[in-house]
Amino acid sequence: MLVSESNIELINHRLKYLYDNFNIEPSTEEVQIGDEDIFIGFPDEWDGDNSYYSVDDFLRYTGDLENIQVIYNHSVIVGDTRQTIISVDEYYYEHLVPDLKFDTEKYCLKIVNNPFLIGIIASQYEIYNEDFGIFPCSDYKAVELTYKKKERCEEDDIEFIKTCLYHIASKYNVPISIGEFRSWNDITDEENDDITIVSSSELIPYCKAMDYYMEGLSIEKEDIKYLHFYKIIEYFSPIVSKKASYEQLNKRLDALQVVERDSEYLESIFKLTKQYEVSLKDKELANTVLNECVDIALLFKFLPDKIQKTLSKSCHFEVKNIASLGSSTIEVIKKEIADILYATRNSIVHAKSNYTVTGKECSEEDLEQLNEFMINLCECLFVWNGRQSKEYQLK
Repeated sequence: MLVSESNIELINHRLKYLYDNFNIEPSTEEVQIGDEDIFIGFPDEWDGDNSYYSVDDFLRYTGDLENIQVIYNHSVIVGDTRQTIISVDEYYYEHLVPDLKFDTEKYCLKIVNNPFLIGIIASQYEIYNEDFGIFPCSDYKAVELTYKKKERCEEDDIEFIKTCLYHIASKYNVPISIGEFRSWNDITDEENDDITIVSSSELIPYCKAMDYYMEGLSIEKEDIKYLHFYKIIEYFSPIVSKKASYEQLNKRLDALQVVERDSEYLESIFKLTKQYEVSLKDKELANTVLNECVDIALLFKFLPDKIQKTLSKSCHFEVKNIASLGSSTIEVIKKEIADILYATRNSIVHAKSNYTVTGKECSEEDLEQLNEFMINLCECLFVWNGRQSKEYQLK
């Protein structure tokens, strides 16, 4: 289809709607009869050559802009067309995956570059920043889903999209998944020319767990990030447990100078052994490090607000008074937090089909804040490890 006398007025009307409502920059050239495509001036867009859309696509994308829908942080729907952002390595996709079209009774699906619907939403909400190299349209590749039937279900749509992405991943060995709108940290525009000298006394001794920590910081998906931080708990817990058990055992042995070596005394040695074995079980690992390595009263504020409120209610204390609580209450709080950390870990690791919810799992929306708690917990563990004697210091 070309721009014609019969559609030019409609095209100009829709362009004006984009200019007025979606932060699209008006073109310096007017639409002319006979044009094959329509230019869309996405703001701060570097790739202007690829900002042209066929007349057919333009009319399809702009057919019902008044009722445009944004789904979560990854999809946009107008009329019978849905675009969902995907995350994939552009180089591998372009060189390994042919042009594909998935066709069923309910859907038609293809992969598109410079997705129009994603671009106009990124423009409208100013999800772009030229200084950081974030562009509203050319930064994205998307699934374009065309609905063939009026009946729609978000769960079915996502399931079909993921089925198609799995086909691509498995057949062409290219990791691909649903993505989301870009984000960036606008820290400062000022350059810092000062030199900060760091002495050896400020450095914490290296241990392997620091690798997990740095890998975790670089991961965007909050659930995978959490598993990296939890791995640090698993790394330290055995040596923490061993140190605590050895110290208790030494105290028992020291007491031989003043008590009899009778059956009661020997039984206490057996109990220490059993306690040590219990502390090495998976469900006790988090509790071990919380009990021995950190001041939970200082870390408590980093927990998600919802968890703080739940714990204050179940353990009968006010959050503002946590620093003045007795040791018995603090011990209960530590155990509750440890259970939350362990349950959250299990809910991520195990498939939903064979995992039974305990009610202690951190919700998905609070996982980012829980990771802030984990970051601070891990840093405390590195400091704890650094001040141990060589006998107990992990490398």
